[in-house]
Amino acid sequence: MRRSSIAVAGGVIALVAALVVLWPRGVEAQPHLAESARLRFELTPTSTKTGSNSFDLRITDRSGNAADGDVTVEPAMPQMGHALAPITAAPQAPGRYRVAGVDLFMAGQWEITVSLRSERVVIPLLLT
Repeated sequence: MRRSSIAVAGGVIALVAALVVLWPRGVEAQPHLAESARLRFELTPTSTKTGSNSFDLRITDRSGNAADGDVTVEPAMPQMGHALAPITAAPQAPGRYRVAGVDLFMAGQWEITVSLRSERVVIPLLLT
């Protein structure tokens, strides 16, 4: 009787441990960096989940000075043939911009193209 109780308890512990390790989790939203010839782009999504999303952008020159101008963001999922219309980012402060309400409707690898003047970068973003 005691051995079977220990075996059951061990099985439950092993099952719980396996669920903790293997349970699917979202990827933590963190800054994504890209550089062009003259500028450095830092894109931080509010989420890595599908659905409505927002991006904070920080754009500087190579010396770290804020870069200003009209910024556009173009989300696309080339593997599936999806692309959204370009979105103009709203300036928040020198070198800082925000894009809100972007409908990234499918899980998978997206490419976020960010443009400022003639500088353009593509930043990969994986959604779950």
